[in-house]
Amino acid sequence: GGMPGAQNLYDNNKVHEAIDFANSNKRLVCAICAAPFILGRKGLLNGKSATCFPGFEDELVGANLVESGVIIDGLVVTAKGAGVAWEFGAAICSIIKGEEKSLEILRGIQWRK
Repeated sequence: GGMPGAQNLYDNNKVHEAIDFANSNKRLVCAICAAPFILGRKGLLNGKSATCFPGFEDELVGANLVESGVIIDGLVVTAKGAGVAWEFGAAICSIIKGEEKSLEILRGIQWRK
């Protein structure tokens, strides 16, 4: 996420290859802050609920925009920005390792949840 980082990611062919591989093989695709615009431009948010850093909403082509900090829609996870980074990581962990493991990690770092 962030700028110009997200634009640099968008301009990198390896990033596109990785996203395409994950999407084609029904793997998790996650983006935070400005980076969800990459998924939007690639058409991966069509019909999906998604969020991003304010100001990038128009780039989330085909998405159902949601104001929440973190959105999970199938195998796509999007988040607004650094302020929800812990929630973003926990959401990803819960998909991969389960909700209990996610909560265990959050408790272990004394996160507020």
